[in-house]
Amino acid sequence: MNILVLGIAVCLSIFIGLFWIHHSVYNRNLSSTVMKQANKVADGNNGEHCLKYDEFKLAGSYQSPLWMSVAVLIFSLSIYASGGHFQGWDKGQADESVDYLIAASITKGRDQVQQQPQNELALISLAQSYAEGGLYADSVTTLDQLIELVGADAELLGIKATSMYYRDSRQFLPETKMVIDTALSFQRDELNTRLLLATDAYLKGEYVDAIDHWRILLTNQTQSFNRQSINNAIMKAEFKLNELSR
Repeated sequence: MNILVLGIAVCLSIFIGLFWIHHSVYNRNLSSTVMKQANKVADGNNGEHCLKYDEFKLAGSYQSPLWMSVAVLIFSLSIYASGGHFQGWDKGQADESVDYLIAASITKGRDQVQQQPQNELALISLAQSYAEGGLYADSVTTLDQLIELVGADAELLGIKATSMYYRDSRQFLPETKMVIDTALSFQRDELNTRLLLATDAYLKGEYVDAIDHWRILLTNQTQSFNRQSINNAIMKAEFKLNELSR
């Protein structure tokens, strides 16, 4: 059973159960008060009348909470069916609309590059679209076209190294290492290259190396990135190191 559905059912059951308990306590207290007051003024003949009144009241006392409980259930199920759809959230499936958007972006980028093969922005945009779609080999090819057009710089080489790394199933093959070395010779703290090296080191459990790469990246003043996220990554890696040293 879907865990979220089970959780919702449990929460509703607890809520309705507490509601009924509260109502029952209130009803008993009210009945006791009414009977005490009735007994004060009742004679032998009126006792039968009081008993019938109490039985009549008890018979109808659960009408309101019953209908309120039904209303809560119907309202919750209506919201769940119309807007929640939680049953499809825990299946680990990607949103296919994203794939459509990436495919559309790639198609648009290809058309633009065909029409304007010298357009630098079109080439870098197409290369990034390829990478987002997992077409890393095509991304590398497009980046090679761009580098041939405008020349190599640290940022382009860093992007290319990243695509090569994922193209080769998260491996640093000799060709990729050469691209990385060239990128770092241009700019020691280049964003994409240091992020790639730090990520690979962290995934391999080489936390010291990952921290070194992130700290070097923090010296970068020419490229924009989220410095707080890098600091958080460093803290997390340091925490992992402390756990290993215990």
